[in-house]
Amino acid sequence: MLGLSMSAQITLGSGTSTSYFPVYPYYGYTYTQQIFPKTEINANGAGNITGLKFYCGSSTSLTNSDSWTIYLGTTAKTSFTSDSDWVAASSLTQVFSGTVTNNAGIVEVAFSTPFSYDNVNNLVVAVDENKAGYNTGSSGNFYSYTSSSNSSIYYASDSNNPDPFAPPTGSRMSKKSNMTIVGLTQSLLPACPVVSAPSNGATGVTNLPVINWSSIQNATGYRLTMGTTPGGTDVMNNVDLGNVTSYTFTIPLLYGKQYYYSLNAYGAGGSSSGCSPLSFTTKNIGCPTVTAPVSNATGLSSTPTIEWSAVTDAIGYKISVGTTAGGTDVLNNSDIGNVTSYTFATPLAGGTKYYYTVNAYTANNISASCVERNFSTACTNAITALPWTENFDGLTSLGLGSVPMCWSTTVGTTNWSSMNASSVSYNAPKSAPNYMSIPYGNTAASQLWTPGFNLTAGTTYEFSFYYNTNGTTSSYVGFSGDVLVNNSTNAGTATSLGTFITSTQGTGSYTLYKVFYTPTTTNNYYFAVNVSSNGSPWYLGVDDFKLQVAPTCLEPSNITSANPTTSSVDVSWTAPGTAPANGYDLYYSTNNTAPVSTTNPNYTAITGTSKTISGLSPATSYYVWVRSRCSGSDQSAWAGPLLISTAITNDNCANPVALTLGGDFASSAIIASNNGATTDGTPMACQTNAVNNVWYSVVVPASGSITIETRGAAGSTFTDSVMNVFSGSCGSLTDVSCDDDSGDGNFSKVTLTGQTPGSTLLVSIWRYSSGSGTNGQFQISAYDASVLATNETSNIKNNIKVYPNPFTDVLNISDIAGVKTVLVTDISGRLVKTITNPSSALYLGELKSGMYLVTLEMKNGANQTVKVIKK
Repeated sequence: MLGLSMSAQITLGSGTSTSYFPVYPYYGYTYTQQIFPKTEINANGAGNITGLKFYCGSSTSLTNSDSWTIYLGTTAKTSFTSDSDWVAASSLTQVFSGTVTNNAGIVEVAFSTPFSYDNVNNLVVAVDENKAGYNTGSSGNFYSYTSSSNSSIYYASDSNNPDPFAPPTGSRMSKKSNMTIVGLTQSLLPACPVVSAPSNGATGVTNLPVINWSSIQNATGYRLTMGTTPGGTDVMNNVDLGNVTSYTFTIPLLYGKQYYYSLNAYGAGGSSSGCSPLSFTTKNIGCPTVTAPVSNATGLSSTPTIEWSAVTDAIGYKISVGTTAGGTDVLNNSDIGNVTSYTFATPLAGGTKYYYTVNAYTANNISASCVERNFSTACTNAITALPWTENFDGLTSLGLGSVPMCWSTTVGTTNWSSMNASSVSYNAPKSAPNYMSIPYGNTAASQLWTPGFNLTAGTTYEFSFYYNTNGTTSSYVGFSGDVLVNNSTNAGTATSLGTFITSTQGTGSYTLYKVFYTPTTTNNYYFAVNVSSNGSPWYLGVDDFKLQVAPTCLEPSNITSANPTTSSVDVSWTAPGTAPANGYDLYYSTNNTAPVSTTNPNYTAITGTSKTISGLSPATSYYVWVRSRCSGSDQSAWAGPLLISTAITNDNCANPVALTLGGDFASSAIIASNNGATTDGTPMACQTNAVNNVWYSVVVPASGSITIETRGAAGSTFTDSVMNVFSGSCGSLTDVSCDDDSGDGNFSKVTLTGQTPGSTLLVSIWRYSSGSGTNGQFQISAYDASVLATNETSNIKNNIKVYPNPFTDVLNISDIAGVKTVLVTDISGRLVKTITNPSSALYLGELKSGMYLVTLEMKNGANQTVKVIKK
């Protein structure tokens, strides 16, 4: 009887590798499910399971992880198909609920009521750990073994105790507990081996694969059968592999071929039976590595040569070439034989971009998903029609070295890149959506060359562009740049036309730079922006290039405004070195679309250097441009814009400006001003140092939620606002909320919820009086706070994700916009690293392996702490 009882158990798995099953002591709460196939259990028949044993280190602490509830059940499935594909708890049977202990490395659980296992279906083991708190260190995990793909699923959290009847989304693994099933007797026949790699149905498998499986009790060897059809034996026919747990093919399999195989164990009692057939598909033959021309190459000859490295096992190569992405109008999968280069025999068109793909092939397979590359042939015709402009917005492919047709780059340390506003967070285009950029650390200068222009000797030309470092502090200073001109794109023999930026200069916005050039001979000429940088700044952006015949006079400068009324503003400017013979033109508009040479001015032939603009609307912003009139048919470029505002009408509570509700700040922002405002005596709830307030009103939306926010306006010296929001009416106001500096910088921002839909709120905006700011323009916007913008969700727990976890060297933050500082502390509470103004990728390779707490200090004052593991 004693011998029979001791043999009535089946042990699955061995070794000291660890995983998160059956519980994950490192977290406060865990819920796991594992599927053990019938063939893996290999019982000699149906029976009652009377208990389970799990294995861990003898010193593993379960002090805060010892409250277990265990469920057993059966299922026909062999894996979890998604991270939420839990086996329903309603189909499982609770077999244990209580406290467990670690007895010399064994956690044994006895069931008061045995579970009847049918030996037909697969066994599901679910464990719910419910005790708050966690045990330190991943070394405290339970022992496990590698199993088939996605055969287990788990959820772990320090704060959320999952409900097994409604479990949250978890994570799947190919690991399962080393476990003993008490009450079942193992069959004398060996179980079917559990293949861990390649996974069943795997694709892209090497053509010299390794098949790995777990050792099987009572097995003295294994046999492998494989074919190219289901059940086939044309590759291997029941080959005896011996008593091993892996097999490596020594003869390459075919590329891109599906193989079907079965693995059986054998021993003294016979061979395993009913083992599931498996399959995998080998990868396609590899793609050739193209060595020339370089990616996105420009200025190539009309008969360029494409070169690549030989691919192992290839017997030939095919090329497709077209004038559009994916096109084949030049070459359509043309077989060029077993060579490693191809030279176009028929000349290609000049100034044209070509797209091409090189594939390798074998007798039965051709490479797939090879990268399509492109090159551009040299432009054969110089530009003659002026004025010429380029704002890079026609580019359909952005990236390193990607430039418009007939442009080119010369790489120093780092190449120029075409970008848009979402490419990098440290700059933006002058005119959306695209611009060109060069980064920090470009110690050897790089050039951005224009197309060639056919210029006439003795004619003066004006070349201009805008540049921006996006700031003037030390983080944005360190670029050096000048403008070059040459008959070719060779910087070594070029002439410098002037320096536009030095290593001690930065810009807070895009700045116009223009130079004048008079060629001595008629020829083709190229202009270049030549830039180097040290490691201090971020990115330099350039945009909106222009070349034109220089006007005979220059534009004015230093446009200013004064004496705004509700219907007029005085505008003045500084004359150029030589005053224009025919005075000045002035143009204004409520939008910032710049006028062009053919735009009709609002005022023309102005004598003197000032003009009163009349007939304006009150409390309205206008953009103003001024140009010189060289003659009746020749004018300078437009100078500007200058942003002006007419006087306000909302200096008191009785005349507020109504705000239109938007979905975010940008969609409803208006340019506001407190020029001419006085202090009306309304009491302030949060700041006594405030003066010269103006009033706004807004209607609460149906959601009852609203955000009212102020920000700075370009060029304005109004830099610090205070906001007080009231309900009620003038003379009978009730304070709702007051804020000083919760917005951008020193600007105010109020977010309200639970307000009465349809009611009107009155908003008073003040200027903080103790700072250096003055009255002037600012932005104000009201938008529905129930639809949170990305940078406003940082105070919601777990909305910002930190991954991967565990990590090796780099830890990523999913949304960095609202994060001000990152603090890293070890498990003892010692601060080991502080990162201010962090990027989305935190480089923590210098940390030792172990557990750390990463605290995200948000710009809105909230904090979020995440526990991470450094591998």
